Amino acid sequence: MKKVFWPMLLLAVLLPVMSIAQTGEAPKSALTADAQLCTGVQERMPVGMAESFGSDVGQVYLWCKITGGSGEMAIKHVWYYQGKEMTSVDLSIKGSSWRTWSAKKILPEWTGDWSVKILDPNGAVIKELPFKIAAP
Repeated sequence: MKKVFWPMLLLAVLLPVMSIAQTGEAPKSALTADAQLCTGVQERMPVGMAESFGSDVGQVYLWCKITGGSGEMAIKHVWYYQGKEMTSVDLSIKGSSWRTWSAKKILPEWTGDWSVKILDPNGAVIKELPFKIAAP
């Protein structure tokens, strides 16, 4: 049994690493997200949905409905401006289907490309949504 255990353990550790090395991508999350960028949330639903916002928007929300979970867990919304992380928001998920949202204040001079990533508890990307802040 000892002769079989170590090779099997080595395979269990190396196979996921080899898969990442071959594809260049980390494994996908088991969770899924329906997500919308918007200007607000009313009655737990997104309003003012868009992929581009004016520089006077003030604040952009990321609303999401996470499915596929079991029990209580935490996800993250990570906001990026021109590839630089601006903020990370931890959010609690307390069921197999759960709606939640975060918001990011947007200064008028922060025009250009933005994105938000939704990360599962292991840091895997569930979904990424790009958006733009248009110059005045």
